[in-house]
Amino acid sequence: MEQKNLILEKTKISIAKICKVIENETKSTQAKLTKKRLAFNHLSPEQKIVANKMIPQLEKKVEELKHLKGSPYFSSLEFDLHSNHTHYAIHIGKFGCSQGNIYSWTTPVASLRFEKPGNARYLCPGNILQTAMLHKKDQLMIVDQKLKFLATESIGNPRKLIYQEHFSNRKSGFMLPEIVAEMEKAQDQVIRAHHIGPFLITGPAGSGKTTLALHRVAYLIQSPDLNNLYEEDAIIVFVQDKGTKKYFSQLLPELGINNVIITTFDEWALKILGLPDIQYTDRMSTRTDIELDEYEFAKLSAIEKNSDIKLISNPFTLLRRTYSEVFNNSQKNLFDSQTREKTLDRIDLTILLAAYKNTKGFLGVTNDFWEEQTNGKYKKKHGLIPHKYSLAVIDEFQNYIPAQLRLIKSCIDKNTKSVVYVGDMAQQVKIGTIKDWKEINEDINNDRKAMLQKVYRNTKCILKYINTFGYEAEIPDDLKEGIPVKEISLTHDKVSDYIQNTLLNNDYVSAGVLINDIELSKELKLDLAHDKKIQIMTINEAQGVEFDIVFIINLQIFMEQKDKLYSNEKLAKEKTKINKDLAYVALTRAISELYMIEITDNKNNKS
Repeated sequence: MEQKNLILEKTKISIAKICKVIENETKSTQAKLTKKRLAFNHLSPEQKIVANKMIPQLEKKVEELKHLKGSPYFSSLEFDLHSNHTHYAIHIGKFGCSQGNIYSWTTPVASLRFEKPGNARYLCPGNILQTAMLHKKDQLMIVDQKLKFLATESIGNPRKLIYQEHFSNRKSGFMLPEIVAEMEKAQDQVIRAHHIGPFLITGPAGSGKTTLALHRVAYLIQSPDLNNLYEEDAIIVFVQDKGTKKYFSQLLPELGINNVIITTFDEWALKILGLPDIQYTDRMSTRTDIELDEYEFAKLSAIEKNSDIKLISNPFTLLRRTYSEVFNNSQKNLFDSQTREKTLDRIDLTILLAAYKNTKGFLGVTNDFWEEQTNGKYKKKHGLIPHKYSLAVIDEFQNYIPAQLRLIKSCIDKNTKSVVYVGDMAQQVKIGTIKDWKEINEDINNDRKAMLQKVYRNTKCILKYINTFGYEAEIPDDLKEGIPVKEISLTHDKVSDYIQNTLLNNDYVSAGVLINDIELSKELKLDLAHDKKIQIMTINEAQGVEFDIVFIINLQIFMEQKDKLYSNEKLAKEKTKINKDLAYVALTRAISELYMIEITDNKNNKS
């Protein structure tokens, strides 16, 4: 006990000293930044160009130091480096601070925290292997400059818990947990894989795909030998919807990433096309799913038939000509409704973007830019600038039409060819999406595929229940058992009361109601509007989100075969698979509790 107390007190003193160093360094850097800003207006145009590079660097350093202020580091290492026979005692944190002897988690030496004390090794840039004698390593959790957890391990002494303050692991809102500190060695190796070329991160729902992808982005931005190639404003992240965009916008700053472009495909396309008065529509709500599926299927057949189409001033005229050979009379009327409402869907936007690229030769936007003259001076100009991203992350890639992915790929810097595909081919929720990498001329080597297997989101009870539907979810041994999934039959007028009574005495952060019944959905939104922790959405909208508690309404009806109702056999087969994939998406949204509700007097379901 005496030795534990000695280690604890020594660590607390070290934390206090380093926090003071970070505080002083923050003040010093902030002073330099203020001085640069004040002097900016007095600089020549050439000096301003230099200052425009230095000021963001100082701003970034201030932000990094703010991150370190409360949680300076999460690991400490003592080792001898064989190459120079030198002893080192360093700390590993989210960012580096040389004055505090803190190294960023992205530096090669940080990999030592996954090694056992004794002979160890890590890989440096240029494929240079460094060997070391790792004497001691500590794992810590520091919150608001206070030590919450400390464990230590050294040669001849197994891992020992020194101190642990009681704290909850429960999620609150969408805040990112400190998984940089808890990352497994295999995940760390994925994140540090060579930067050039495509990369695939795939696995079942809840396996940590998104978190791993975002750490890959953070590594490329923050790694000292790569950050010139991967500047934040040259990186784009494609997400499925505005809800996921908000989620990512909260996750990335936790990793110190603030200026990455986060967008949906429709936002990106409308901005390129310059169509501010046009609204995006996912699906028209006035028709049945079968009518809309056949409408989309007809549109999709027009993409490849019109691959050389050119842009004209009126987008609806161009689209009407493109679809003229594939639409029946009913579908022509549907498109007339779209034209009156000034709405475009994902297929319309894909065709228009392809026409833009065929006409201009590239995808880009009109903006101001500086051009260097022959005399070395710079002149401000205004014109069309091609998009050139050093990195694109495509979340839920399996929901993209191949033509969409090809358009995104055309904007990637040829020097990096860097695209991170995140998703799972077994979770396709839209018609006409990618089925094979050959469709987009992508060749991803096995060593650039991160295949995640374990599911960490759900409880054992939920995963066991999911497997009864014929899915194969791997169940980790250390997963929480949880409570059994409940199946309930109710009349539609009892659903709202049941949900409210279930949640009444339940300690939860978020609850989701997944329902494809349009009329009942409207009723529930009115009845449950007082509880801001409840979100009501369709099964299609649920991909990429999670809730403590989930209520799924009429899943069995949703999954029923409708093959004979479709006029096209290929479409019927694809829709059957999509419904099965969507059911899997719905079942995997719950973290703690899952309730399956069957409505006994349902008449309104349009799925």
